[in-house]
Amino acid sequence: MMKILFMNSSPNREGNTYRIGEELLKDKEHDVLQMADYRISQYGQVFDDDEIKDVLKKIDECDVLVIGSPVYWYTVSGMLKTFIDRLYMLPEAETLRGKKLYLFAQGSAPNQDTVKSIEFLSNRLSYLMGMELKGVVTDSLDGKEILSKMKIEN
Repeated sequence: MMKILFMNSSPNREGNTYRIGEELLKDKEHDVLQMADYRISQYGQVFDDDEIKDVLKKIDECDVLVIGSPVYWYTVSGMLKTFIDRLYMLPEAETLRGKKLYLFAQGSAPNQDTVKSIEFLSNRLSYLMGMELKGVVTDSLDGKEILSKMKIEN
């Protein structure tokens, strides 16, 4: 059985992103990684208390990574974007290679440009990190489209 990790990249630990992720994975054994619990420095500004390697250790233990994000200013959350930015030239990011990736983003009626931007980001992330992109869905706050379109394999 594949080990599934749900990465909630919302600063709201139990908000809509978390709720949708839990509903999506309700019949599957999974762990939750709350990005709000970790301090990840901006690219080029790494501080002693940076915890990106702790996040990567948790990801290393999974086979399937399900990333959930709210849509803020027409893209994924700053937390998720900072995490992705930091993967560049970080040797520990090699742990992502071979993982199955699902990404969903929910927000208040994201427009087509937002959808394209998030799809592009997901495609580039999976390609550059050697991951297998299994699904990307962007939806409104209720997450109905995410729940109907995204099927997590295990």
